[in-house]
Amino acid sequence: MIKTLLGYFKPHKKIFILDMSCAIFIALVDLAFPIISRRAMYEFIPQGKYKLLFAVMGIVAGFYLLRSIGYYIMAYWGHTFGVRVEADIRRDLFSHLQELDFGFYDKNRTGTLMSRLTGDLFEITELSHHGPEDLLIASCTIIGALIYLFIIQWRLALVLALLLPIVIFIIISQRKGMSKASAEVKKKMADINADAEASISGIKTSRAFANQAVDYERFDKSNAKFRSAK
Repeated sequence: MIKTLLGYFKPHKKIFILDMSCAIFIALVDLAFPIISRRAMYEFIPQGKYKLLFAVMGIVAGFYLLRSIGYYIMAYWGHTFGVRVEADIRRDLFSHLQELDFGFYDKNRTGTLMSRLTGDLFEITELSHHGPEDLLIASCTIIGALIYLFIIQWRLALVLALLLPIVIFIIISQRKGMSKASAEVKKKMADINADAEASISGIKTSRAFANQAVDYERFDKSNAKFRSAK
């Protein structure tokens, strides 16, 4: 699945590289700030090197301005990248639907298929750029921070390094439960869309035979299941 997803990155690799470059730059700036602040407090101020202090702070301010621009690029072009990947997947998914036999459409309701084509693919948009961004920033921050902490005080850094696998294990364990719940929510949302599609498409007939109560009851059941899943 991941290999298939990465295949959709290739047509938009320039935007992806720009996005990842900004993510690396932001991570490096975030790492550099506490290191520079520590040196300023322990060396520049006690030694009276105020000119150097203000010069360094001016450079830091400049890098934080560039960091803000990097965040803007990540927010704008990152989402643009995700939307383009989503559109490509939706195109191929619709093309695939055109090739399926009639039996498939007898077993699957129109509203359910619409959910697959629209709402579910929004998650792909978010994953396409937020996933690599967050993974890269978190990895750079954790590894860089641990290296510097080992330089400052290796004993305390070792404690943090030993705790890190435990934290990662807990996160992965919780992620499995969240993924299962998320998939359940999508199924219930598809049921709501299917019931709404059936009711709206047949609303003239339903009103003609005063059958609205049945539609209300059916929709309320789907809505209750969705609420419970959420």
